[in-house]
Amino acid sequence: MQFFFRVFMLTLLVGLPSLLHISISYATPNMYIDPPLTSTSYESVFSVNVSIANVNDLGGWEFKFFYNNSMLSGATAVEGPFLKQGGSTSFFIVSFDNHYNATFGRIWLTCVLLGHVPGVSGTGALATITLIGISGGNTTLHLADTVLGDSQAQPIVHTTTDGIVQITGIFDVAVTAVTPLKTIVGQGYRMRTNVTFTNQGDQDVVFNATMYANATEIATILNLNLEAGKTVNATFAWNTTSFAKGTYAISGYAWPVPGDTNIQNNNLTSTILVTVAMPGDLQSPIGKIDMRDIAFVARGFGTRPGSALWAPNTDINDDDKVDMKDVAIVAKDFGKTDP
Repeated sequence: MQFFFRVFMLTLLVGLPSLLHISISYATPNMYIDPPLTSTSYESVFSVNVSIANVNDLGGWEFKFFYNNSMLSGATAVEGPFLKQGGSTSFFIVSFDNHYNATFGRIWLTCVLLGHVPGVSGTGALATITLIGISGGNTTLHLADTVLGDSQAQPIVHTTTDGIVQITGIFDVAVTAVTPLKTIVGQGYRMRTNVTFTNQGDQDVVFNATMYANATEIATILNLNLEAGKTVNATFAWNTTSFAKGTYAISGYAWPVPGDTNIQNNNLTSTILVTVAMPGDLQSPIGKIDMRDIAFVARGFGTRPGSALWAPNTDINDDDKVDMKDVAIVAKDFGKTDP
């Protein structure tokens, strides 16, 4: 890499007379990331400078810029204004690869002054690199294989300072399934609904969740823990005592966590409608308890969840079994017609 730089510099300077040098004392030059700490957010575009401080007679530079490609994606690289103060320059993007290897992206840049001219002294930006945050976390912007050369193509001893990027992560909790366990529930009895939540972000979260029947809140579960990229199932119980008979749409809602901007997926309504009816009125059309209801419960007698003939609607008292208690509920109001 230094060979690449020196050959290029010597090609430009060969055969030209030496310039008169004036020796000036400087602190050790430092190539550094500016700003040293960048705070940004997921999907935000930001820029950093690769700058030089306290340099004397700079005629050309070269560096490789490494970044974690699971957190950042490189967008552009352009020459900064510092070296242009000395005249025309030749700026090259030797390599720009967001997937240099499994871990890092790499941007390889080089630039030289053209002609037999004095170098530039002082402090300023050599190049500006634009990046995009693609996941949350902290990562380093690393300078490697750095080269500084003076106007006579002689190396300039220098130090380097890396930078740090802090990226606010992706916070996105989605409701991905709402599954009522019954389609008909007796008024005054309980029914349950399974709601699935998926963490589509890259940060672990703690959140609250609520289930609704139409627009009425049924139940809320607090402080659900959900790891990044994982799914959790929550079961909500609905006591229908205070609800009028009729048909209800059941929905699940995840309360937004701080930083969650994609709130469109925080709510989901089930395609399964639930009817609140007279206890024991289990067969459509709803409105009368008759032999069809008795036969329906009798067919499922003795079953439990997982049984071949399990039918959740027949578990009227919602105790995960169909037994004489359920039969009694139907028999009690046999022949009754809903007013």
